[in-house]
Amino acid sequence: MKINFKITDKFQKAVEKAFFKGKTTKWSRQISFGILNLIVMLILFFLILNRVVYDWTGTLYAEETGFRLDFLGDNYIPFVPEMAIFYVYLFYSMVIVSMLFFGFGTSEKGYALGWSLVLINLIAVIVYIFFPVSTYWWRQELLADPIVGNFWADTMYDYYRTDVSFNCLPSLHAAVSFIVFYAWYRYYKIKPDIKTRILAIITFVIAFGVVLSTLFVKQHYIIDEIVGVALALIVGKYMFDYLWKDLEKS
Repeated sequence: MKINFKITDKFQKAVEKAFFKGKTTKWSRQISFGILNLIVMLILFFLILNRVVYDWTGTLYAEETGFRLDFLGDNYIPFVPEMAIFYVYLFYSMVIVSMLFFGFGTSEKGYALGWSLVLINLIAVIVYIFFPVSTYWWRQELLADPIVGNFWADTMYDYYRTDVSFNCLPSLHAAVSFIVFYAWYRYYKIKPDIKTRILAIITFVIAFGVVLSTLFVKQHYIIDEIVGVALALIVGKYMFDYLWKDLEKS
């Protein structure tokens, strides 16, 4: 199956006609892709899929329902609230910085990351609708016997109270973290300098830490992470191979 991205060319021509008298230049392409990345990453991915649709899927089922997938030894994993530093702070920081870089710093390359995020989130919400997996029971146990005076624990307790509990399989924390790492990995392949290599390594370390953190803060099951990482790598390879083929050849 091939996804048709001719809308990109039409959008670019419309921007060039409006702002560059119909001429194609380096800046016209940068600005065209930058605007399109803003639409794809901010509006489609973040606002529509990640906020509106994601939150809606969490209201489809009553609490204390849903599937428990703790068959891979999940119950032996302790609650380690300090892992919230990966789950909350490093995760969002890495994603925001990477989206800004690929979306506007190198906007033609950011198009692949933007559409990968959209496709990953779209697949995830479809699964959430028909296969609700929940960690509600762990949350209730932790909230019933809270750790007092621990900043990281309080961070997670607040998260439990505001985050829906059904959207577990696949883990979007795992999928989004690894698609961001994958974007830097592919970027390193076309720009193999020391700075890009360091950034690719850093994003891998953070992504791996985020995957572990989802288990230690009791937000996900092991199978959620396996499926989330696999989804990111499969979608990423398809989208980047398709959209970066000319860039990587040159």
